[in-house]
Amino acid sequence: MILDLVANAGDISVPGLMAIPKELEKTTVLKARDGSLEAFEQILFHYEKVIFNYVYRLTSHRQEAEDLTQETFLKLYKNLSRIDPQKNLKSWIYRIATNTVYDWFRKKKNHQELFLIDDPENPFEIADDHDASQNMEKIENAEVVAKALEKVKPIYKTVLLLFYYQDFSYDEIADILSLPLNTVKTYLHRGRASLAEILKNPYI
Repeated sequence: MILDLVANAGDISVPGLMAIPKELEKTTVLKARDGSLEAFEQILFHYEKVIFNYVYRLTSHRQEAEDLTQETFLKLYKNLSRIDPQKNLKSWIYRIATNTVYDWFRKKKNHQELFLIDDPENPFEIADDHDASQNMEKIENAEVVAKALEKVKPIYKTVLLLFYYQDFSYDEIADILSLPLNTVKTYLHRGRASLAEILKNPYI
């Protein structure tokens, strides 16, 4: 039964909402943990489309995104007992999705710099992002931005997607990626700079 439910995960035509209303989330999680397939189906309904879109932007491959989305929700189902109903369910699902995608990257061995470790001898000083943010807000062609994002390093792209497309806070992104808060801010700044450079020079 659970495989039938998850079989449609990743189907972009399936309607989905951004999140389960907060007042219902705890109850839904508790019911799902107790074995309610109806409760788990509610989680799928609310999150499968947005997770597919997120995974698709990370991988740029529709079929892989569909498979990885299914894998994400299978992992979620198998680990329901570990979910703390007091914590943010959305962040938990995005953490599973991100780790699933990065496992796929590693198996393909096509990305050697998934995570970058800052050199403690030369800490990155975050500059004022005001101008960069203004420039990004003026960009109206979503397709151009999507194409440019494909060229951004995976970890930078992940942070950009979580911050701008999924509306996660710095703290939430740090929790999802298991990274220090300052590292998240650094990656976001570097991602903005990288994206801006690619948009100025699309053939690099």
